[in-house]
Amino acid sequence: MPDQPKGNMSRAITLRAKNLQYPRFGVLFLAWTALGLLAYARFALLTGDSNNRAPEPLAWLTCYYPWLLLTPLVFRLEQKYPLGRQAGAKNIVLLALAGTLLAYLANKLTLFLDVAVAHVLREPFDASRVEWSIPIHEFGLEQALYWFTVGAGCLIRNVIDWREKERLAAQLSLEKLQLENSLHRAELETLRARLNPHFLFNCLQNISTLCQRDPKMAGQMLTRLGDLLRVALNRDAEAESTLQDEVTLIQAYVSIETMRFAGCLKVLFDIEPETEGVLVPTLLLQPLVENAITHGLRGEQKSGVIRLRSTREAGEIALTVSDNGAGISNEQLTELEVGIGLGSACERLARMYPEQHSFSIRRLSEGGTEVRITLPLRLKKGSEQNSHEHAAIVDRGR
Repeated sequence: MPDQPKGNMSRAITLRAKNLQYPRFGVLFLAWTALGLLAYARFALLTGDSNNRAPEPLAWLTCYYPWLLLTPLVFRLEQKYPLGRQAGAKNIVLLALAGTLLAYLANKLTLFLDVAVAHVLREPFDASRVEWSIPIHEFGLEQALYWFTVGAGCLIRNVIDWREKERLAAQLSLEKLQLENSLHRAELETLRARLNPHFLFNCLQNISTLCQRDPKMAGQMLTRLGDLLRVALNRDAEAESTLQDEVTLIQAYVSIETMRFAGCLKVLFDIEPETEGVLVPTLLLQPLVENAITHGLRGEQKSGVIRLRSTREAGEIALTVSDNGAGISNEQLTELEVGIGLGSACERLARMYPEQHSFSIRRLSEGGTEVRITLPLRLKKGSEQNSHEHAAIVDRGR
């Protein structure tokens, strides 16, 4: 697989950096302090307490700070025995048993904190409060604080799970995109490797023969073969290129074939100007033209004519490659469907434009075969101008 683009890598790192976690001690301290002060303010407003003694809020906080120490344990218990729609009775019973023990422990910790506060403030402390039993109202308060902590842990855990699923979904989507890009590049490499060796061998053989008989034509064929290979084997090519670039490649290919066929082959290009900048799969049309020459004109005595046409149709681009041969038979259709040209084209179109394209092949009533492809109409920015290299190839191929 090729290296990940920098933008994709930074995006993946950002996704991992946003991973949500349980709150740390500082956040818990602020949360329990705020909750204790709110409870004290509510009590003061309801009872009309006007003494405004300074130790009073601190005494209230001693009921809440034990849970500051116990909260991580409660979160861990809720994580191990989670609440929710799928929670069984076993989890609730276990959490309730743990809540009884933790409520008792919190109550005793509150007593120790009360002793510490009284010692710091040099106030008397009622030693009769230190006992092993718990008053019902205090046990109810501790239970309320315990289940409040359990509920907060359940909420935080669900948020963490949701964010984690969201992160994994984004990461999977990113990996899928990278795999699709790798697949498209691998397909291009495969298509380049499958460039018909017989065509190359025939070209080289013809060039070798023409070197003795017509050196000038041999030089022209060699130049155009170099143009074709330079474009076809360009490893920097993307999965999609403009129709104009594809036509340039085909013109380089056709210029060689017309020389091989010694004037018995004619290729017509009927390309609407507004479709020249439309994006199409790279190396899509050249195999179709090659099939038309190889299969459509095979055994024909008359001069072969191949027409490549593009039209714009309601948000789509229609591409047709037709010939004036005898027409395709059922046996030839089966051979083409599984062959390199049409077989690879169908597979690539299905991957790149799922349910957004059409591919058909039919025998023409006047004789010959037509391959028709429709694709979504997508224009490349700045595609109105040609590169100097492509312009030179077109000039030599005409």
